[in-house]
Amino acid sequence: MAVRKPSERSKSYQEPIGLNITPYLDIVTSIMLFIMVTSTGLAQIGMINVNAPSYSDPLEGGGGQEDDEKKDEKQLNLTVGITYDGLFIAGVGGVLGDASAPEEERKGPTVPLLTADADCREAMAKKAPPPAKCYDYKRLTREMIKIKDEFPKETKIIIYAQPDVPYEILVNVMDATRQTGDRSLFYDVILSPEIS
Repeated sequence: MAVRKPSERSKSYQEPIGLNITPYLDIVTSIMLFIMVTSTGLAQIGMINVNAPSYSDPLEGGGGQEDDEKKDEKQLNLTVGITYDGLFIAGVGGVLGDASAPEEERKGPTVPLLTADADCREAMAKKAPPPAKCYDYKRLTREMIKIKDEFPKETKIIIYAQPDVPYEILVNVMDATRQTGDRSLFYDVILSPEIS
């Protein structure tokens, strides 16, 4: 009978191997990051008009008739919507219609697209985002001047755009509403998500 040496017996003994969960943790972490990134696109983003209360010290001449006049002033809430059909201009009183159109046809955009170019007509037919050259920025500036004449103290404007409208168009609209020559128009720009 053969007798085993102690050194041979120790080779047959193996320590128990634990489960390596590192790859599983990597997968779970990746999935969680993916879910967090994609879920932010599903969240509804809204805009709430919040005005902080103003404080006036009666000893410093605050209060009285000036404050009452400020309360009586209505906010314009001027909004410019960039759509595939043109530019819509709206305020508290409603949407400004196309001044060149007859009264019964004023349901379209305030500043319609320019249709002289074939690319513009093609984009309108497909209901696709038109190129930047299709928007009438000069007419938009003229409309902003008219509104500024009516509301000289107003500086805020809200701009929203339909999905897939190129960034260049948004910047051009901001430039057209901000100033003309040396005259400032509506330079406090608030970007808003699309209103559906």
